[in-house]
Amino acid sequence: MRTIKWIFLGALLGVAALPYLLFQQQELPAGTSLRSPDFEYSEARLLIDRTVWDREREQVVRSHQIFDTILQEIESAETFVIADFFLWNPWRGAVEPSGELRPLAEELAEALLRKRIQSPDLPILVITDPINRIYGELGADYYARLAGAGIPVVFTDLSQMPDSNRVYAPQAWFWSQYLPTGKLGGLRVVPNPFDGAGEKLTLAQLGRMLYFKANHRKVLVTGREGSAPRVVIGSLNPADGSANHSNLGAVVEGAVAIYAAHSELAVAEWSAMDPQQVQGEGSQFVARSIEKIRQSIPRVDSLPRAREGAPRVAWRSEGAIQAELLAQLNAANADTRVDAAVFYFSDRSIVKAFTQAIQRGAQVRLLLDANRDAFGREKNGIPNREVAAELMALSGEGAIEVRWAATHGEQYHAKVLRVVGDQQDVLCLGSANWTRRNLENLNLEANLLFQDAMEMGAAFDAYFEALWTNADGYEESLPYEDWAEEGWSLRWKTWLYRFQEWSGASTF
Repeated sequence: MRTIKWIFLGALLGVAALPYLLFQQQELPAGTSLRSPDFEYSEARLLIDRTVWDREREQVVRSHQIFDTILQEIESAETFVIADFFLWNPWRGAVEPSGELRPLAEELAEALLRKRIQSPDLPILVITDPINRIYGELGADYYARLAGAGIPVVFTDLSQMPDSNRVYAPQAWFWSQYLPTGKLGGLRVVPNPFDGAGEKLTLAQLGRMLYFKANHRKVLVTGREGSAPRVVIGSLNPADGSANHSNLGAVVEGAVAIYAAHSELAVAEWSAMDPQQVQGEGSQFVARSIEKIRQSIPRVDSLPRAREGAPRVAWRSEGAIQAELLAQLNAANADTRVDAAVFYFSDRSIVKAFTQAIQRGAQVRLLLDANRDAFGREKNGIPNREVAAELMALSGEGAIEVRWAATHGEQYHAKVLRVVGDQQDVLCLGSANWTRRNLENLNLEANLLFQDAMEMGAAFDAYFEALWTNADGYEESLPYEDWAEEGWSLRWKTWLYRFQEWSGASTF
């Protein structure tokens, strides 16, 4: 009888999912999954946020190059500012309140508000993810302060993007058509997972959260009089709970910043079509800022392409990032060195590409987060330890080494691929973790691809080598054996990771 019940339930859920699977809109909105031409640049710098433990002095040593550069770029802006950040909130999760977490969220808001006072007519546009108000009205007060100062805040309309959670989304869509959700959805009965002291969440907020959808970009674009705009892209989230994470990013001056601005304006435009996604005066409030910024920058089709042999940079977003990573890895051979620094690595196509590159003789080094910490909570190592074990099993077939970032409660949050060979001199970095959600047109993501960029590549090489060898006198990386997964633990976690990766029923 119990078996029959489960069969009936499975059939019911399958029937519920069928209309969703048949009719879900899959067309991507404007400004997404973009592969720009190659552009030259007048300036580019690698930016490093680094947290290490100094054993001799028994204290944490921090560097916030990315965030400090963001503040400087806002201060220096003359014609416009576009800020698009995924996590931008003061929540600390389960981290104990202390003075050790820099208040990034408030600092960023204050920088924008100061800029508004200094330049009352400067168009400033803020784009962020609705998680920062927990899919309701529980956002920090600075969002209202920004809107009150004439800075439109657009919460990305994630309904325009495909759903990643294959288990939950079909059922949520189906039952929402037939079940009354008004009063029931408004019940505040769910403990707040982001802010232990915060207000409880409604069932409706929980329902939105379980879609696991995100605008995961981390982009700042600023304009100047008489010179090209500048763009900052990286892995930094300006959230207090992320303040100690180690991150990588870049600041670039040139045409790629204009391309980035057009992509961001498109995201703001289709998100603001729903007035509920706007903090402030509504859609027209956003439209005026968008129009002023567009008038101050050239059209995309007028941007000059890079000359042959010149250092160049290109914009890659969403699925175009995956395509680029695969193209570079598929070109790797016995004369190629591949270094990667990654927070989450689970995408099966990227795993396969690494496997084949190793078998062709490429020299591969992976510096991975051990996936053990998340805002004061302990994690189980999925997915990085399972993928690392899979690739390390190839060590007899080729050159593959894995080390773990030596974290102390924070996360090693970089997302970088470096490939150097006879025909390759590539550095690809930005917001995108190497997961299905991040790389298959499900999240909003933004990366920069540098080619023949000797100074940028050399800067990353020096950084990576220092971490890999602990050359700066700090313990910044650990041997593979320290967090290697094996035995039954490896088997069941591999099954779980593969299901989570396929289904989207996870946070990575």
